[in-house]
Amino acid sequence: MFNWKFAGISLGLLSLLLTGCGAEEAVNDSGTSPAASHTPAPSQGAAELIAADPEKVQLILADENIINGDIFLENNQVHINIVGLNSEVEALFAGKFASGSYRLHDVGYSAGELEAAQNMLAKENLYKELNLYGSWIDVRLNKINVSVPDDYAEAARETLEQRIDPGMLTLEVQELGEPSVTGTIVEVRSEPVTSILILEPGKQDPTYWFSFNDRSELYDAAGQRSKASGLKQGQQVHIWGTGTVQDSMPAQGTVRRVELIE
Repeated sequence: MFNWKFAGISLGLLSLLLTGCGAEEAVNDSGTSPAASHTPAPSQGAAELIAADPEKVQLILADENIINGDIFLENNQVHINIVGLNSEVEALFAGKFASGSYRLHDVGYSAGELEAAQNMLAKENLYKELNLYGSWIDVRLNKINVSVPDDYAEAARETLEQRIDPGMLTLEVQELGEPSVTGTIVEVRSEPVTSILILEPGKQDPTYWFSFNDRSELYDAAGQRSKASGLKQGQQVHIWGTGTVQDSMPAQGTVRRVELIE
């Protein structure tokens, strides 16, 4: 076989020699010469990139074993929290998804670490021990938010930072502020816990059931501490809730503080 790489004769000269000998140019079935059939096909360019969506992003994260926090949608973009974001991960996503359809964030904690820390609060009964009102994972900030009343905040912070990485934790301190609800007690229940049904001014039907727990406080009209067992139908009250209300009819909340109105 003739080796074109080491031939000392030029392609142009070979063409003249073939023409001079009366040789006809061979043509293949496609209508092109053998020389053209060995020429690499013109590049078609990179395939058009697709827009990122959560399902496809999750598949890539799993397939590539990329440690990540949660992903979330915002402003028509898929936001992806990557633990230890680097240029290799950036290049991987740039080769998969259209620019502008996603955004990568360098974060410190994986979704599993955040969930484990939040689950620990319940397992160790810290909600009751520290009088925590609630907790949730903030996927944007890659943190655990814990809600606590202001009078328990310092004790809660000290304990929580011994069990949870402080960089992972945000404490949302609830000041007492104005009453959540003002109204009239229309029913009192003692079982399974003390609860009061409240009718707000201007309403035709009661709007809230508030239940008491071990940390709930009750003050009489003179400002003295009292017991929930003394509550009666018809009393006017100011109520401060713990901030968590179940969406039902009537709604259900937990008492932080109740003050009787004289």
